Amino acid sequence: MQTLRIVPDLRSSVVEEAPASQVLLFTSQRDDADPTLLDLPAVRPFTWAHLVEALRDPDLELVEVAEPLWLGEWVRALRYIALVKLLRVLRPRRRVRIATYAIENLDVRERLRFPSLAGRPVLGAVATRLATLAMGISLLTLDAVVFGTTGASENYRRAFGWWLRRTRHTVLTPRLDACRVCGPGVVGGTARDRTVLFLGSPSERKGFGVLADAWERAGGADRGWRLVVADPGGGDGRDLPAGVSITAPSRSAVHELLRTSALVAMPSVRRPGWREQIGLPLVEGLTHGCRVVTTTETGLADDLREHPSVLLTTPGDPQSLADGLRRAMDDDAAGTGPAVTGRPGSTKRDVVDWWLDAPTPPMR
Repeated sequence: MQTLRIVPDLRSSVVEEAPASQVLLFTSQRDDADPTLLDLPAVRPFTWAHLVEALRDPDLELVEVAEPLWLGEWVRALRYIALVKLLRVLRPRRRVRIATYAIENLDVRERLRFPSLAGRPVLGAVATRLATLAMGISLLTLDAVVFGTTGASENYRRAFGWWLRRTRHTVLTPRLDACRVCGPGVVGGTARDRTVLFLGSPSERKGFGVLADAWERAGGADRGWRLVVADPGGGDGRDLPAGVSITAPSRSAVHELLRTSALVAMPSVRRPGWREQIGLPLVEGLTHGCRVVTTTETGLADDLREHPSVLLTTPGDPQSLADGLRRAMDDDAAGTGPAVTGRPGSTKRDVVDWWLDAPTPPMR
């Protein structure tokens, strides 16, 4: 084992993208976590015994922890970091690096605000400032940070610029040219089903209400298209517009839907205390050769403005989304859909290699 990743909310894609030499310890899991993937030897539930066993591995070079702005997990991560640093003292010849992959796109001040002090603005502002200071200091416990989007990098830089300058960091956006599971053959100009795919729970923050309105405005069903919602939970019995269905597919069936669908919709909207980070549907759509209709809420928006397969629409605006859907449908009908959706970017293996490709971290 070369690297250890302690991951909350384990999902199938995390296991699929893991480097061969990585062990995953998960503290919780998502509904879409495929049971067959959870049975792999390198995937284990987190326990302190499993953590100590992994840290004793003589080949271990790096421990990846949850990003700092995932607050509950970061508090727990500081305990793991303290244990690694203790081992550095006890075994001075070993320098296990500590790294994180950061994608939080919600403004730091909102992320660190105290809702209980909403009625006391001065005290609330002071408390948020102190929390920001404490968070900045805690960043110094990391040896390296990779930001998955330009949006996340700017978010951290605005709040923690002084501390970040003292920690090795860079931006490595996801590679979008081929699904690791399906292979490069799915990215090409082959004909696709007239299907718009929505991946995940049809929640308000993921923009499903806006999408349902936009779908009717765009006349999707009248155009001979269908909207498929791939929800691990299987839906909630809600009334759906014509041409819309909800399914609870297996992970392999999700890949099949992505290989055959023409469009992926990810119309995320900002909600109090939440903003889209990367957006797995966006990444998976592009890696499978789909055109993607999304909003400017994702942290990847600035990185994808010139991408030929991405249509950015106004968040929360059903008319803007309907216009984007119509344009994408018309492009598909005209045969002008993307022949190649690849762009420069990085796999998880590339991220890990960047973390490891550095001088031995100092004792601190």
